Amino acid sequence: MKDQEKKVSQEKENQGQMKQITKKPWFWPAVYLSVCAVLLSSFFIFQGGGTDLADDEGEPAEEESIFDFGNDANDEEAMPVGVEEEHMQLPVFDESVVEVVGHFYDHNATAEEQEAALVYYNQTYYQNKGIDLANPDGESFDVTAALSGEVIKAEQDPLLGHVVEISHGSDLVTAYHSLEGLQVEEGDTVTKGTIIGSAGENEYNQDAGVHAHFEVRQSGVAYNPMEALDLRMADMSFDDSEGIQEGTTPADETDTPSDEEGEDEADEREDEDAPVEDESTDEDDSDDEDTEE
Repeated sequence: MKDQEKKVSQEKENQGQMKQITKKPWFWPAVYLSVCAVLLSSFFIFQGGGTDLADDEGEPAEEESIFDFGNDANDEEAMPVGVEEEHMQLPVFDESVVEVVGHFYDHNATAEEQEAALVYYNQTYYQNKGIDLANPDGESFDVTAALSGEVIKAEQDPLLGHVVEISHGSDLVTAYHSLEGLQVEEGDTVTKGTIIGSAGENEYNQDAGVHAHFEVRQSGVAYNPMEALDLRMADMSFDDSEGIQEGTTPADETDTPSDEEGEDEADEREDEDAPVEDESTDEDDSDDEDTEE
Protein backbone atom coordinates (compact mmCIF):
# COMPACT_ATOMS: atom_id res chain seq x y z
CA MET A 1 0.00 0.00 0.00
CA LYS A 2 2.80 2.36 0.90
CA ASP A 3 4.63 1.51 -2.35
CA GLN A 4 1.53 2.35 -4.39
CA GLU A 5 1.09 5.67 -2.61
CA LYS A 6 4.73 6.47 -3.16
CA LYS A 7 4.40 5.65 -6.88
CA VAL A 8 1.34 7.87 -7.25
CA SER A 9 3.12 10.66 -5.42
CA GLN A 10 6.12 10.32 -7.73
CA GLU A 11 3.92 10.48 -10.84
CA LYS A 12 2.21 13.62 -9.58
CA GLU A 13 5.57 15.17 -8.87
CA ASN A 14 6.78 14.32 -12.42
CA GLN A 15 3.62 15.76 -13.92
CA GLY A 16 4.12 18.94 -11.94
CA GLN A 17 7.68 19.27 -13.15
CA MET A 18 6.54 18.65 -16.75
CA LYS A 19 3.91 21.34 -16.48
CA GLN A 20 6.51 23.76 -15.19
CA ILE A 21 8.82 22.92 -18.12
CA THR A 22 6.06 23.37 -20.69
CA LYS A 23 5.40 26.80 -19.29
CA LYS A 24 8.94 27.88 -20.13
CA PRO A 25 9.03 30.28 -23.19
CA TRP A 26 11.67 28.23 -24.95
CA PHE A 27 9.94 24.84 -24.67
CA TRP A 28 7.56 24.81 -27.63
CA PRO A 29 9.99 26.46 -30.09
CA ALA A 30 12.53 23.81 -29.13
CA VAL A 31 9.99 21.06 -29.77
CA TYR A 32 9.09 22.58 -33.15
CA LEU A 33 12.72 22.83 -34.27
CA SER A 34 13.41 19.28 -33.16
CA VAL A 35 10.51 17.93 -35.18
CA CYS A 36 11.60 19.92 -38.24
CA ALA A 37 15.14 18.60 -37.93
CA VAL A 38 13.88 15.02 -37.80
CA LEU A 39 11.65 15.53 -40.85
CA LEU A 40 14.39 17.20 -42.91
CA SER A 41 16.89 14.49 -42.04
CA SER A 42 14.42 11.84 -43.13
CA PHE A 43 13.76 13.70 -46.40
CA PHE A 44 17.45 14.02 -47.33
CA ILE A 45 18.12 10.39 -46.50
CA PHE A 46 15.20 9.34 -48.68
CA GLN A 47 16.22 11.56 -51.63
CA GLY A 48 19.94 10.88 -51.56
CA GLY A 49 19.80 7.24 -50.59
CA GLY A 50 22.10 8.00 -47.71
CA THR A 51 24.99 9.12 -49.99
CA ASP A 52 27.39 11.87 -49.04
CA LEU A 53 27.07 15.27 -50.70
CA ALA A 54 30.84 15.51 -51.07
CA ASP A 55 33.14 13.56 -53.38
CA ASP A 56 36.03 11.37 -52.32
CA GLU A 57 38.41 14.34 -52.01
CA GLY A 58 36.09 16.18 -49.66
CA GLU A 59 35.07 18.80 -52.23
CA PRO A 60 31.37 19.54 -52.67
CA ALA A 61 29.74 17.67 -55.51
CA GLU A 62 28.74 19.69 -58.59
CA GLU A 63 25.09 20.59 -58.65
CA GLU A 64 23.08 19.66 -61.71
CA SER A 65 20.47 22.01 -63.06
CA ILE A 66 17.44 21.23 -65.18
CA PHE A 67 18.46 24.23 -67.29
CA ASP A 68 21.89 22.79 -68.10
CA PHE A 69 21.80 22.01 -71.81
CA GLY A 70 25.30 20.55 -71.93
CA ASN A 71 28.58 22.15 -70.89
CA ASP A 72 30.95 19.55 -72.28
CA ALA A 73 34.10 20.88 -73.88
CA ASN A 74 33.17 19.09 -77.09
CA ASP A 75 29.78 20.82 -77.36
CA GLU A 76 29.97 23.66 -79.89
CA GLU A 77 26.85 25.48 -78.71
CA ALA A 78 24.38 25.14 -75.85
CA MET A 79 20.92 25.17 -77.36
CA PRO A 80 17.47 25.06 -75.73
CA VAL A 81 15.97 21.63 -75.25
CA GLY A 82 13.79 20.49 -78.15
CA VAL A 83 15.13 22.86 -80.83
CA GLU A 84 16.05 19.97 -83.12
CA GLU A 85 12.47 18.71 -82.88
CA GLU A 86 10.92 22.06 -83.81
CA HIS A 87 9.53 22.60 -87.28
CA MET A 88 10.60 25.78 -89.10
CA GLN A 89 7.84 28.24 -89.88
CA LEU A 90 7.52 31.51 -91.76
CA PRO A 91 8.58 34.40 -89.49
CA VAL A 92 5.00 35.64 -88.92
CA PHE A 93 2.13 34.85 -86.54
CA ASP A 94 -0.43 34.35 -89.28
CA GLU A 95 0.84 33.23 -92.68
CA SER A 96 -2.46 34.16 -94.30
CA VAL A 97 -1.82 37.91 -93.85
CA VAL A 98 1.36 37.93 -95.95
CA GLU A 99 2.43 36.83 -99.40
CA VAL A 100 5.81 36.15 -100.98
CA VAL A 101 6.72 39.18 -103.11
CA GLY A 102 10.37 38.23 -103.64
CA HIS A 103 11.59 34.71 -104.37
CA PHE A 104 14.90 32.95 -103.75
CA TYR A 105 17.25 32.89 -106.74
CA ASP A 106 17.32 29.24 -107.81
CA HIS A 107 20.15 28.26 -110.18
CA ASN A 108 17.98 25.42 -111.49
CA ALA A 109 14.92 27.58 -112.17
CA THR A 110 13.78 28.82 -115.55
CA ALA A 111 15.16 32.04 -116.97
CA GLU A 112 11.85 33.76 -116.26
CA GLU A 113 11.85 32.62 -112.62
CA GLN A 114 15.46 33.68 -112.18
CA GLU A 115 14.71 37.10 -113.60
CA ALA A 116 11.86 37.51 -111.10
CA ALA A 117 14.27 36.59 -108.27
CA LEU A 118 16.66 39.47 -108.92
CA VAL A 119 16.87 42.59 -106.76
CA TYR A 120 17.61 45.85 -108.57
CA TYR A 121 19.84 48.23 -106.63
CA ASN A 122 22.23 50.96 -107.75
CA GLN A 123 21.85 50.10 -111.45
CA THR A 124 22.77 46.48 -110.74
CA TYR A 125 20.80 43.25 -110.41
CA TYR A 126 21.57 40.96 -107.48
CA GLN A 127 20.49 37.41 -106.74
CA ASN A 128 17.93 37.27 -103.93
CA LYS A 129 19.38 35.14 -101.12
CA GLY A 130 16.05 34.68 -99.34
CA ILE A 131 12.37 35.46 -99.68
CA ASP A 132 10.53 38.74 -99.14
CA LEU A 133 7.19 38.80 -97.32
CA ALA A 134 4.70 41.65 -97.50
CA ASN A 135 1.12 42.43 -96.59
CA PRO A 136 -1.05 42.91 -99.72
CA ASP A 137 -2.34 46.16 -98.18
CA GLY A 138 1.20 47.46 -97.73
CA GLU A 139 0.86 47.57 -93.94
CA SER A 140 3.47 46.49 -91.44
CA PHE A 141 3.24 43.24 -89.47
CA ASP A 142 5.04 41.53 -86.59
CA VAL A 143 8.09 39.46 -87.52
CA THR A 144 8.80 36.40 -85.36
CA ALA A 145 11.63 33.89 -84.88
CA ALA A 146 11.27 30.93 -87.25
CA LEU A 147 13.00 28.64 -84.72
CA SER A 148 14.26 28.89 -81.16
CA GLY A 149 17.85 30.00 -80.76
CA GLU A 150 20.30 32.72 -79.71
CA VAL A 151 20.38 36.21 -81.21
CA ILE A 152 23.88 36.71 -82.60
CA LYS A 153 23.20 40.01 -84.38
CA ALA A 154 20.69 42.82 -83.83
CA GLU A 155 21.74 46.08 -85.41
CA GLN A 156 20.90 48.88 -87.84
CA ASP A 157 22.32 48.50 -91.34
CA PRO A 158 22.24 51.58 -93.60
CA LEU A 159 21.42 49.42 -96.64
CA LEU A 160 19.35 46.53 -95.28
CA GLY A 161 17.49 48.27 -92.46
CA HIS A 162 17.43 46.70 -89.01
CA VAL A 163 18.96 43.23 -89.16
CA VAL A 164 18.52 40.27 -86.79
CA GLU A 165 20.38 36.97 -87.04
CA ILE A 166 19.55 33.95 -84.87
CA SER A 167 21.78 30.90 -84.43
CA HIS A 168 20.06 27.54 -83.99
CA GLY A 169 23.14 25.34 -83.61
CA SER A 170 24.79 23.03 -86.16
CA ASP A 171 25.87 26.13 -88.17
CA LEU A 172 22.22 26.90 -89.00
CA VAL A 173 21.32 30.61 -88.94
CA THR A 174 18.16 32.48 -89.88
CA ALA A 175 18.43 36.15 -90.91
CA TYR A 176 15.75 38.85 -90.92
CA HIS A 177 16.22 42.15 -92.78
CA SER A 178 14.20 45.33 -93.39
CA LEU A 179 12.90 45.43 -89.82
CA GLU A 180 11.67 48.27 -87.64
CA GLY A 181 11.30 48.54 -83.88
CA LEU A 182 13.61 45.71 -82.82
CA GLN A 183 12.46 43.92 -79.68
CA VAL A 184 15.56 41.76 -79.15
CA GLU A 185 19.25 42.41 -78.71
CA GLU A 186 22.43 40.43 -79.23
CA GLY A 187 22.83 37.63 -76.70
CA ASP A 188 19.09 37.09 -76.12
CA THR A 189 17.72 33.55 -76.18
CA VAL A 190 14.41 33.45 -78.04
CA THR A 191 11.81 30.76 -78.61
CA LYS A 192 10.01 29.97 -81.83
CA GLY A 193 7.33 32.60 -82.44
CA THR A 194 8.99 35.32 -80.34
CA ILE A 195 8.42 38.79 -81.84
CA ILE A 196 11.78 40.23 -82.90
CA GLY A 197 10.55 43.34 -84.74
CA SER A 198 8.13 44.56 -87.40
CA ALA A 199 8.25 44.77 -91.19
CA GLY A 200 9.62 47.99 -92.65
CA GLU A 201 11.40 49.44 -95.67
CA ASN A 202 15.07 49.48 -96.62
CA GLU A 203 17.36 51.08 -99.16
CA TYR A 204 18.45 47.81 -100.78
CA ASN A 205 15.05 46.59 -102.02
CA GLN A 206 12.85 49.66 -102.36
CA ASP A 207 10.61 47.95 -104.92
CA ALA A 208 9.33 45.57 -102.22
CA GLY A 209 7.97 48.46 -100.12
CA VAL A 210 7.10 47.53 -96.52
CA HIS A 211 8.36 43.97 -96.20
CA ALA A 212 10.46 41.51 -94.22
CA HIS A 213 13.37 39.68 -95.83
CA PHE A 214 13.97 36.13 -94.55
CA GLU A 215 17.05 33.96 -95.13
CA VAL A 216 18.11 30.45 -94.09
CA ARG A 217 21.88 29.86 -94.02
CA GLN A 218 23.91 26.71 -93.41
CA SER A 219 27.65 27.26 -92.83
CA GLY A 220 27.45 30.71 -94.41
CA VAL A 221 25.61 29.58 -97.55
CA ALA A 222 22.05 30.81 -98.20
CA TYR A 223 19.40 28.26 -99.24
CA ASN A 224 15.77 28.49 -100.30
CA PRO A 225 13.72 29.05 -97.10
CA MET A 226 10.62 27.58 -98.76
CA GLU A 227 12.35 24.19 -98.89
CA ALA A 228 13.03 24.29 -95.13
CA LEU A 229 9.50 25.15 -93.98
CA ASP A 230 7.74 22.59 -91.79
CA LEU A 231 10.95 20.56 -91.50
CA ARG A 232 12.78 19.66 -88.30
CA MET A 233 16.39 20.71 -87.98
CA ALA A 234 17.40 17.05 -87.98
CA ASP A 235 15.62 16.54 -91.31
CA MET A 236 17.02 19.57 -93.12
CA SER A 237 19.33 18.66 -95.97
CA PHE A 238 20.59 21.22 -98.47
CA ASP A 239 22.22 20.76 -101.86
CA ASP A 240 25.43 22.81 -101.99
CA SER A 241 24.95 23.44 -105.70
CA GLU A 242 21.68 25.27 -104.98
CA GLY A 243 23.08 27.63 -102.35
CA ILE A 244 24.31 31.21 -102.68
CA GLN A 245 27.58 32.01 -100.92
CA GLU A 246 27.27 34.77 -98.34
CA GLY A 247 28.85 38.10 -99.30
CA THR A 248 29.64 41.19 -97.25
CA THR A 249 28.23 43.68 -99.75
CA PRO A 250 25.80 43.46 -102.68
CA ALA A 251 28.76 43.70 -105.07
CA ASP A 252 30.16 40.47 -103.61
CA GLU A 253 26.96 38.51 -104.07
CA THR A 254 26.72 38.26 -107.85
CA ASP A 255 28.54 38.81 -111.10
CA THR A 256 25.37 39.96 -112.85
CA PRO A 257 26.35 42.94 -115.05
CA SER A 258 24.75 46.33 -114.58
CA ASP A 259 22.46 47.84 -117.21
CA GLU A 260 25.25 50.03 -118.60
CA GLU A 261 27.67 47.10 -118.75
CA GLY A 262 25.01 45.00 -120.43
CA GLU A 263 24.43 47.68 -123.09
CA ASP A 264 28.15 47.94 -123.77
CA GLU A 265 28.44 44.18 -124.15
CA ALA A 266 25.42 44.16 -126.48
CA ASP A 267 26.99 46.89 -128.64
CA GLU A 268 30.21 44.90 -128.84
CA ARG A 269 28.29 41.80 -129.90
CA GLU A 270 26.48 43.80 -132.59
CA ASP A 271 29.79 45.06 -133.91
CA GLU A 272 31.16 41.54 -133.99
CA ASP A 273 28.07 40.20 -135.76
CA ALA A 274 27.96 43.01 -138.37
CA PRO A 275 28.68 41.80 -141.91
CA VAL A 276 32.21 42.43 -143.18
CA GLU A 277 32.71 43.48 -146.85
CA ASP A 278 34.77 41.10 -148.92
CA GLU A 279 37.87 43.10 -149.92
CA SER A 280 38.99 40.51 -152.41
CA THR A 281 35.76 40.94 -154.38
CA ASP A 282 36.28 44.69 -154.55
CA GLU A 283 39.78 44.18 -155.93
CA ASP A 284 38.52 41.76 -158.55
CA ASP A 285 35.88 44.25 -159.65
CA SER A 286 38.47 47.00 -160.05
CA ASP A 287 40.70 44.69 -162.12
CA ASP A 288 37.79 43.91 -164.44
CA GLU A 289 37.12 47.63 -164.94
CA ASP A 290 40.79 48.20 -165.88
CA THR A 291 40.70 45.36 -168.37
CA GLU A 292 37.60 46.72 -170.11
CA GLU A 293 39.22 50.10 -170.52
